[in-house]
Amino acid sequence: MSTFTVVGAGLAGLAAAVTLTDRGHDVTVLEQSDGVGGRVRTDEVDGYLLDRGFQILLTAYPVAQRVFDYDALDLRRFDAGSFVQLDSGRVRVGDPLRRPGDLFETVQAPVGSLIDKTRLLQWRRSVMAGTVDDLWRKPECTTAARFADLKFSDDFVDQFLRPLFAGITLDPDLLVTSRFTEFVFRMLGTGFGAVPLNGMGELGKQLAGRLGPNAVRLSTPVTSVEATSVQTAGGEVIESDAVIVATDMGASSALTSTPTFEWNSVTTHWFSSDVAPFEERLLFLNGTREGSVNNVAVMSNVSPRYAPPGKHLSAVSIPGDVDAGQDLTAIRSQLRGWFGGAVTEWELLRTDVIRHAQPRHLPGEAVPATARLDSDVFVAGDHRYNPSINGALQSGRAAARAALEFANQR
Repeated sequence: MSTFTVVGAGLAGLAAAVTLTDRGHDVTVLEQSDGVGGRVRTDEVDGYLLDRGFQILLTAYPVAQRVFDYDALDLRRFDAGSFVQLDSGRVRVGDPLRRPGDLFETVQAPVGSLIDKTRLLQWRRSVMAGTVDDLWRKPECTTAARFADLKFSDDFVDQFLRPLFAGITLDPDLLVTSRFTEFVFRMLGTGFGAVPLNGMGELGKQLAGRLGPNAVRLSTPVTSVEATSVQTAGGEVIESDAVIVATDMGASSALTSTPTFEWNSVTTHWFSSDVAPFEERLLFLNGTREGSVNNVAVMSNVSPRYAPPGKHLSAVSIPGDVDAGQDLTAIRSQLRGWFGGAVTEWELLRTDVIRHAQPRHLPGEAVPATARLDSDVFVAGDHRYNPSINGALQSGRAAARAALEFANQR
């Protein structure tokens, strides 16, 4: 049996620790914060469940399907499709391939043209072809350039594609690599967006529960790492057969001198109301090209645990411009235009300003990156693969396998 130290109890670090534990090895996970999950955590506030910003799990993520017990998480799904707010009012864009009853309404919806919708189906068929790995080997460009190559109209991009993918990639400028966008589109086409019954924080808790009772040490910052040892802020030196650094991108660079990318940011306002702005389990997208709000989700429609009985919880998200995301007067005005005067009575529970929400993954960036550094320290995280829950899990498992091989060779 070998011993391993994992720095960071986010999803990548926990996936690495679980991989090693399942193979019978001794793992210690050191986490500087007071809980597991990294950027994927949930807080209970006055009976409401507030995730750290609006987040969902795409159930088709291939590594997530292998790592998580979906039944135990009691996943609650968003319905396929979305509401789109236009200048003329709200329309529904469904997924006729999975919900044939949505066909007429979707075809008639004044979102883009019939040609745009035909091209969307053609694009969907192309991203479904072959394997997921094939998508990551395709020639890449910005997502905006990819949409132009597909000949989507500007109206269709601005009304539907931009707000849809900005809500997931946090990149309203569509500069993210087309490979990532096509991966996300495939995941949307083969699975659903979902949240655990008790919030997104259950993902990290489930993984941590598969480790030994004392495997995770919280509130334990690490100040330096070497191939077989780490030093904590308290001066403790912990020896092991290999070390995996699975912190976020900035902390990882400080400990290992690995390169960093830019960050995508997001602001999420959590509102309580007596009446939900809509009853469906759909994501609401801003297709008007006006105002800062990109998407709204009524989380209590999806999982009733997100709000106390008789109350509703809405997540209002603004990706990108953090300053615009904090102009609450403008945001309430925009929401009133969509949902009526009842918005005036909505109670703001919390605002999450997340400047470091996702690593920005632009075309030409060399990912996935190797787990083993020249120093023989191993690195994992969504910044090493792609900025998604799946990328974090995949990176953690790859780092665990590489570290185990290194330990076996010593």
